[in-house]
This record gives sequence, C-alpha cells and structure tokens, in this order.
Amino acid sequence: MSDKIEPLIMPKWGIEMDEGKLTEWLVEEGTSFSKGDPLVVIETDKISNEVEAEIDSKLRKKVVQSDGTYPVGALLGIFAPDGVSDEEIDNFVNAYVAPDTSFKPASASSSESPAPKPEVVNNNSASTNSDLPSAPPENINISPKAWEVALELSVDVSTITPTGRRGRISVQDVEQVADPAKLAAYKGEETSDAPVSDNPSTSIEHTSMRKVIAERLVSSKNTAPHFYLNVDLEVDALMDKRATLNKDGSEKISVNDLIIKCVATALKKHPEININWTDNAILQFENADISVAVATDAGLITPIIKNAGNISVQEISSEMKRLSDLAHNNKLMPSDYQGGTFSISNLGMLGIKDFTAVINPPQCAILAVGGLQTKVSEDEGNAVFSKIISVTMSCDHRAIDGAVGARFLQTLSEVVKTAEDI
Repeated sequence: MSDKIEPLIMPKWGIEMDEGKLTEWLVEEGTSFSKGDPLVVIETDKISNEVEAEIDSKLRKKVVQSDGTYPVGALLGIFAPDGVSDEEIDNFVNAYVAPDTSFKPASASSSESPAPKPEVVNNNSASTNSDLPSAPPENINISPKAWEVALELSVDVSTITPTGRRGRISVQDVEQVADPAKLAAYKGEETSDAPVSDNPSTSIEHTSMRKVIAERLVSSKNTAPHFYLNVDLEVDALMDKRATLNKDGSEKISVNDLIIKCVATALKKHPEININWTDNAILQFENADISVAVATDAGLITPIIKNAGNISVQEISSEMKRLSDLAHNNKLMPSDYQGGTFSISNLGMLGIKDFTAVINPPQCAILAVGGLQTKVSEDEGNAVFSKIISVTMSCDHRAIDGAVGARFLQTLSEVVKTAEDI
C-alpha cells in the first residue's frame, strides 16, 4: 500500500477531452482497495468508463460528489493510508493546483492571467442582488456570454464553481445556480406547474454524449455542403464469397464485414476520397481507417477498423465484434473511435432499403448501406434474378466533386461485383 498522499484527478482521455462528469463513486470513504479495482465512473462526450486504481491504497476523502462536471486535472479524491492525518489531507487539498493540460503555443501572450484554481466545494446559491458590476471582477475567469447571462439573472459569479475549460465559468454554470423562476423567464419557458399538454410525458435529460452528437450533426449539416450519390451494388459473388468463408472458417463473416473490406479496397485505389477537411488543407491518408456506426443505448458512436485495406476479412470481423462489444458496454477508449478517414453506416439489418447519412467531420464522405434486395431483369425474354444492396454516399462538396465521388462508386461496384480482391 502506498505510504503517502495520492490524488485522484479527472483523467484526460484523448486530446479533445477538456472535462468529464463523475457519474458514480464505486468506493466509499475509508474503504481500502487494490490495484486494478474500479474507483469511479467518468462520462465524457463519447464514453462512460470506469477509472481503475493504479496502486493499493485507501480512499480517505471524496473532494467532490457524483453528478458533477469537472475540468481535466481537477481534484476528485484523496488516497492515503491510516498513518496520514486528516489535517495533512486537508492541507493537501487546500494547496492542490490542477496541472495545465491545455496546449499553449509559444506565440501565446505571456501576459495572460493564469486561470484560477477550480473550487472543490460546490455552493449552489444565487445572488438576488441586481446591482452587479458591468464587467466581471479581475479574479473571475468567465466567458463573455456567461457574464451576460449572470447579469441578466442577477447571479453572484463569485459563488460559482467553474466547470469550463481551464477553470472558466460557463453559461451552464451560471444557469445551474440561478433562481429557477428567473431562469425560466429568461429562456421564455412556461413557469406554471401545469403541463402544456394533457398527454403524459417523461423528461429525459440529455447525456453528454447526446449533446455532442447533436452539436456535431448540426455543425456538419450547416458547414459541409452535402451532396448524394446512389448506386445498386450487385452482390451475388460477394454472397457466394461469404458462404465459402463461413463454411471454411470458425469466424462467422457478416455482410457488413465484407462491405468494410470492399470500401477499404476501393479507397486504396481512390485516395482522393480517403481524406479529412481542415481550414488550411485537405489531409489525404495512406491507410483506410474505416469508422463504422454502432448504435448503443447511449447514442451513436463510430469505432474504427484501422488499416482495413491491408487486413483480412476475418481480421475485420474479429475487430468489429470486439469494438461493438466495447461500445455496448461503454468500454471504448478514445483511441478506438478518434480519427478515421471514411465512415460506413449500415441499416440493412433493420430492413431499410436505402437512406442518406450525415457526414462525420472532419471526414468528407460516409456510405449509407441498405438491406439485401432481389432485382429482377430481363435477358432475351428470360427473367434474371440477382441480389443487390443499395448504397448512398454523402459527400462534402468542399473537398469532393461529383465526378470524383462517382468514379469511386464505380470502383466499389466492380470490387463488390467480382469479389476478387477480398
């Protein structure tokens, strides 16, 4: 067991993570634990995951309670053996300064005031004093919009525990401590307890993941000019290939596994589709890292089959099963879903014939895959039956022109039709 005080801090899972929500404590104060035991559950905008102990120790103090959102590096709890006094622990908490986990370029101004240390005690009281200053105090780190809301709602910002990036008070922080009636009036909401409808309803609070899904999809549709290309893939040879693979191997291959492989093969021949958009350049990638949409109870997430063009269908199938299990159990790590060069969303197993999907930025294309259908055509007076799958590719017109997208789908159609390169 460790013989000194050890802090439990909000972890940083991936470069995009600025804050996390502590949704549940899995150990109580005064409880000893061993290395590898789960301690807390942290929810980010993408995942909910358990934080495991890295040492043997005892939880001596919960600095924060559950259901709070805290910046990366914030102090959550204290580990220490019985030989450490309560006074020593309190002194450690009072002296703690969260590490600066943000990236600051060398050209950044050196005169910038350091962000204040986040408080560790919540004070959810709102001031009723309307005589607030027109500008925030110098020692208060608050966003301009949050300050505007604080003035409107007569909130004393000095009482607020900041949860924003680098200890900054956000609009949500202000709203959480505001008078409910004032907040409702400010938002133009109904203040009466009477329902607006006589139809019974249940209010389901947005999760962090659902909020981010909403923000990203709205941003994608508003920023990326979508256009759509549709083609019917002839999959008779592909289905024969699947039957052979499933007969000869123990790993059962799905249609989706084969589609992933075919898309990756086509992307190797069309690197101009295997791209990300940035404000300064288009990033063209050598390997096809395929983001595959997985629907979970918490929302949609896109784990990545990395380097899909250079691994076998069996390896794709195994990795897809692993990632899907992790996704449904909220065990994905940022490295499992961050990145990606092209996306696939398949609703064919749910009986959907065809649909369009929203691009997953900064990627520039996503393929929406429908269900297996039977097509009837005529050949010299005889009915010919074939299996098809309808796919629609959504393209970002800033980076992909119509003819470029069309040529990619021509290649994909040929790869699927022959099933030779998989």
